[in-house]
Formats: sequence, structure tokens, C-alpha cells
Amino acid sequence: MTTKSYRRADSIEPEVKPADAGESERSHDAKAKKIARFQRKTESKPDASSRLDVEEHNGTDVLEDLTQALTLHSKRTERRHKKLESRARKTWQPRGLLDLPYELLMRILALVRPHDLFALARVNKDLGLFIREQESRIANAVIALRYPILAKCFRRPVLMESLEPVARHHLHARQMQRTSTKGPPFQHIRPLDPTLICSCLTCLLRWNSLCVVLDFAHWQAHLDKGEPIPVIARGADPRWNQDLVAKHAGIVVKSLTSPLWYARILEAHLDSTTRAIQRHAENKGNRRRRFRMTDDDLRADSDAFLGRSGPPTLDIPFHRDNYYMLEAFFPNRSWIKERDAWVYVPEAQHEQDLARLLASPGHSSPRGPLTRTRPTTPRKPGATMEDLHRHFGSRKVWENYNVPQCPFVNVTEMWSHDDSTATAVESRGISSMDLNNWLNEPSDKYITAQPHTRLLRIAWVGLDAEKNRTSPSNRDLDQLLTTWDLKEGYNYALSSYAGVAALPSETHARIFTATYHPKLAAAWSYTIIDGVPTTHAVIFAESEERAEFHRALKSKWSLALVGHAMFPAFLCSLMLSQELDTTFEDIKTVVRNVEARTGHHRFTTRRQTKPAAGELGTLSAQMSGCAAKLANATRKLKVVEAMLGFIMEHAQVTPILPPDSGDATPSALLVQSVGTMRHRSEMQAVDNTYVQQRVQVQIAALFHLIAQQDNAIAFETASATRSIAKDSLQDSSSMKMLALVAMFFLPGSFVAALFSAPLFDWDSADKNAADNPRSIALGTKPQFALFWAVAIPLTVATFVLYTVWIVVQKKRLRRRLNLGTV
Repeated sequence: MTTKSYRRADSIEPEVKPADAGESERSHDAKAKKIARFQRKTESKPDASSRLDVEEHNGTDVLEDLTQALTLHSKRTERRHKKLESRARKTWQPRGLLDLPYELLMRILALVRPHDLFALARVNKDLGLFIREQESRIANAVIALRYPILAKCFRRPVLMESLEPVARHHLHARQMQRTSTKGPPFQHIRPLDPTLICSCLTCLLRWNSLCVVLDFAHWQAHLDKGEPIPVIARGADPRWNQDLVAKHAGIVVKSLTSPLWYARILEAHLDSTTRAIQRHAENKGNRRRRFRMTDDDLRADSDAFLGRSGPPTLDIPFHRDNYYMLEAFFPNRSWIKERDAWVYVPEAQHEQDLARLLASPGHSSPRGPLTRTRPTTPRKPGATMEDLHRHFGSRKVWENYNVPQCPFVNVTEMWSHDDSTATAVESRGISSMDLNNWLNEPSDKYITAQPHTRLLRIAWVGLDAEKNRTSPSNRDLDQLLTTWDLKEGYNYALSSYAGVAALPSETHARIFTATYHPKLAAAWSYTIIDGVPTTHAVIFAESEERAEFHRALKSKWSLALVGHAMFPAFLCSLMLSQELDTTFEDIKTVVRNVEARTGHHRFTTRRQTKPAAGELGTLSAQMSGCAAKLANATRKLKVVEAMLGFIMEHAQVTPILPPDSGDATPSALLVQSVGTMRHRSEMQAVDNTYVQQRVQVQIAALFHLIAQQDNAIAFETASATRSIAKDSLQDSSSMKMLALVAMFFLPGSFVAALFSAPLFDWDSADKNAADNPRSIALGTKPQFALFWAVAIPLTVATFVLYTVWIVVQKKRLRRRLNLGTV
């Protein structure tokens, strides 16, 4: 029987033993009634110990009821529980995700984010096995729901094992050919393994894009906190960067066989993009165009908002420094304004690249070469740089180019589309830190979602008038010349005042130079790489000349003409020819104004606005300047004619191209263009002669006008001199009369002044006159001797000082004459 007991709150709880489990249900009810009666009795009449215990702690301690219910156990109850359990086992109830229907489970997993799917796969073995078995369907459902736009921008490269053996052989041969000219890799991208992954242009760009996505996601914490990304010195590759790049490359390799890892990469890039957009939105000074993202778009955790119009991605971030201003990196798509939609590079582009590779002119059987390779003719003793060119190149007539520091290099590239004969021009500024990456860029890339091949590269040297800075630095210029094998050619260009030349080279490339001091110095190399003509040029041009070059490059040029070795020479001649037209127009404007002022012309349509008078010297100076410009124009015409003759001489010379290259069309087009330029040059020579004659006429007219003006001035001067001489004669006669009058009165004035001084004793003279009226004796005072004692030495001192002053002035004049200052 269980009794009701009380204890203090801080006392130890007594242990209560459970009742015997063998009691029946009926005896249990009887005992429960007896316990209830006993409790009522004890509550009404507590015993002495209980009363004492209660009274002792009344008002101070809390009493706790420790009565426990008896455990009810019986065979009937056990049988009832067993029936309920067996009935429940017959009714099915799901105990986990795997117990759900397959369709419902797949719909649930399609709503889970990729990183949560990785976490679910680690919950238990069965669930992880199910996710791995259904990985492709689950990942595709997740991508279709959350990342459909990103999946079209970042497609996966193709594994080499999935290609045909013939395609594998040709890709391997092409990769071996590229390895011979391959430069250092990117600092943040690990080169793909050509034995594992297809090395076509499409797969190469896909690999680089996925690696950039992972590297950009890795540095998001630094970008959010405003911490700088660690800078790696040029040529260095620390261990931490090697491990990081290798880790990212390993993840990309996993994504090639694991769709779930591919979805995880897309999820990471969506997170990077949203964080970048939020960062740039907080920068109020950033007025660049950006994607519009709302809070609902952020909560949706999908890339649907990227389907709106926004800034396109033109280039891949070739350096980590580009991450600071990178907001949205979505390659392989272009915004079409007419359709008001994005256009994506098709997934079949990989097959098109392979088909183009197999259909290239250099394709042959697996045992033959795939593409045209550089000639491997044996080097002859005379194939090196000639001593004469090297001698001239060591002596520069141009001013030394000295730019210690400049963070940018201005470059221009011309690209050709495989399915079109037109070319595209791209001019931009390359950071000095990205110069090495730019030099190692592949010769193929996508422009407006179309594959393009690079034909021409130009690095500009000199002052950029638009940005008012001189670039590149000496170190960057030396790197460009060394990489393109143009150092000796550029030195030779700077050693001449004018002309064009073809230099022998120690390498496979042909080197040419063109010079027109002090405005133009160009050196370029021409070679064939993978069957594509490639030109690298370094051109010194400033202000107006560079602007004229850019205007010429922006014109529509045929692919055959741009791919010719003489295209840079043609551009130089075109630039000089355009400058000639501008020069002639400026000179004609000045000549017209001078003709209108002098009136020495027979043009009935012109009127003399104002006769030339006092500004004849200014007009003569203008004509002299025009004559000097025409002399320079004559020199420029000779240089243009020499360039055109040089182009015609080398138009048919293509030693690099194989016999089956079909270069007749480029040569014919070049010859036709040169013929047009020669005709214009002949007409410019005629115009130059005509303008020279007009300038000479105005110079002669101004000479005669100035002579007449000088004669008139001389006549007026003679008349004025005669009048002045006459007046001077009259003045001299008057001065003589004044001198005679002064001589007449001077003695009397002196005597009067002397007698008026208090030097004589006039009182004694009065006494003598009284005694002897005829006496003229006059006594003197003591001051009389003092007067002469002071006056005579002072007079002598005055004449002495005057004499000394005259002598000193003569010595100074003699000294000046000896020094030649007078």
C-alpha cells in the first residue's frame, strides 16, 4: 500500500518501490479505495510527528506531494496491446523519404538546392545511394527549375573519351602545335588536360569560364568585406595559389561526370552574382548599367531575373584584379535589340568546331598533318639579320622614348568571322598587369555569339590625345617587341627618317618597317599560325596620325586584304595620303584669305575684303609657312609613292603560305587597291604643284607690296628729316643771337654782382671822395680775401672732377666696345 508523505523541498526524495505486478485488476481497485479512505483520515487527524513536522515548517517551507500512481499490469491489458500493435502493423505508414512514391520524391528533391542535396546524401546510406543512382534526373530537374539561364551560359566541356578516334588524333596534333608557341598560363585558371578534355576552342572557353566562376566565388568574402585580394608578382606562383587553382580544376573535372557538381557550380555563381549586384548597388558613384534585381528575385533563389536586359559580358576576367568591378559574368550570349531578348551560343557549337577542324585545308589522313604548320626549312648562313640593318638599327635618329611608368597599353585587334568576308575591329586599353595574359590569349573567341579568328594585332606607342597620356611604359614596350620578335625591326625603323623596308629575320616570320619622321614609325611581323594569317604590329603614332589610323581601321575591309602581309604598309600609305588631303585643304584656305587681302588673283568670284596695309609681314609669314608645308607635302608624296611601290613589289611574294593556299585573290585585291592609291597620289602631286605656284605668286606679290610700302615710308622719312634740318638751322641762328646777348651782358653782370657783395669798404671810399673828388680808390674788407680763397680752389676742384668723370666714361665705353655689347 502506498501512503501519502510529505518532506522538505530541499530534502532527498525517498525511493518508492513499485507494487507487485502480479496483482489482479479487482484487488487493485479495492486497494485504491482503501488508500483513498486512509488519506482522508490522515488529512483530518494527522499524527503527532506529522503535526510537529507541519507546525515546525509552517509558513517557511513548501510541501511537495510525492505520491506516485501504481503501475497497472494485467494479462488482459497486455493481450489488448498486442492486438492493437498487430492491427497497426497491418496498416502501412511512411517512415521516411524513401517510403514516399517515386514521382513525389523526385518532385520534392527537385525543389532542394544542390548544396542541400549533398547534405541529404550524407544523412544515411540508403538515401545517399538513391541520390547517387538518380543524380542525373535530380540535377537536371534542379537546373531546369533554378538555373536554366546559367546552364546556357556555362556549358560543360566534352570529355576526350566521348570523341571519335580521328577527332582525338587531330586535336592532339593541334595541341602539340599550340604548345610550341604557348606562353605562361593564367594565374587563376589551370590549363585543361588535353588528354582528358577536348581542346577545341569551344571546350577551352567553357573550361576557362567554369574555372573563373569557382575562383570568383572563392573571393566573395574578401570583396564583401573590402579586403584586397592577394597580389601575385609577375612570374611567381606561390604554393597556396597552386593548391587553390588545382582544387577548382578538380571540381570542374568532377562536374564533367557528375551533374550534381555541375549544378553546385551554377548555384555558387548565382550566389556570387547576387552578392556582386548588391555590392555595386550600394556604390552610389557607380553609374554603370547593371541588372535589375528585386527582393523577390533574391528570395526566389533562381536566375529568372537574369533574363532581363543588362550589360553583356565581352571578355573573360583575365586577372583577379578584374573581380573588383565585375558584377555579372555571363559569357556566350548577346542581347539582340530587335528581338528584345538574349541569344545564346548553341550547344552544338562543339560539333561545329570539330567539323570545321576536320574540314580545314590542312586536314588529311590520321598519319598526315592536320593544319598548316610553320615552315621548317633549314636555316642558311644568310638567313640571319644582315649586318647593315643591325648597324643602322644601333644608331637612332629619333628622340629617345622614355616612359618609366604607365599602367596601360593601347591596342587594336581585327577579327574575322568564319562565315563572312567582313572584319570586326576592337580597340581597348590593356592593364600592364594583364599584358602577359593578353599576349597569350587564344586566337579565337566569340563576338556577338559568333566565332571569330584574330588576324591583326596593333600596339600603339606615343601620346594618346584623348586621354592625354603617353603609353606604354619602357618595360611593356620591350615585352611587346620581344614577344613578337620586333625589337631589331623597330630599332631599324627609328634609325631612318623616311621609307619602308623588308628585313630578314632569324625566325619563321617576315618583318617589315615603315617610317616617316617625326610622325610615324611602324614595325610588323607576318606569319601563318594554324592556317590563319597573323600580323603583329608596333606603331608609333600620336594625336592626329593615330586618330587617322583609327578612322581607317573602322572602315569595312575585306578579309583577304586584312590577312595580307602588306596590309599595315597599306594602312600607313592611306594615313599619309589622308593627311595630304587635309594639308592641301588647310593651305588652300590660307591662300584664299591672302589672295583676298592682296588682290593679286584673277578669280572673279572673290572680292578684296580689306586692302592689306600694316599686316603685310603677317601675311608674308603665313605664305612662308604654307611654302614649308608644301615642301613637307612633297616629301610625304615621295614616301607614299615609295610605300605603294614596295607594296606592289611584295604583293605577290608569299613565302610563308603553302602552294595550295589560294592567295591569288588577296594579291589581286591588294594590287587593285594600290592602283587606286597610286592614281590618287598622282592627282595629289598635281594639286601640290598647283598650290605651290599660287603660294609663290602670293609671296612675290607680298614682296613687291612690302617693297612699295618701304619706299613710301623712306620718302616720308626723308621729307620729315628735311623739315627737321630746316628747323634746326633756325634754332641754331637763334641760339647764336642769345649767346651774343649773353656775352654782352655777362661782364657787367659779373662786376655788378661782385660789387654788390659785402667785400668792399664803401665808407672809406666816401671819405676819400671828400678829400679828393677825383680819386677812385676803394678799400677792401677782410672777407674779400676769404672769397677768393674759397672760390678759386672750388673752381679748380670742379674742373678736376669733371675731367675725372670724362675719363671714367671713356673707359667704360671702350670696355663695352671690346666686349661687343654695344
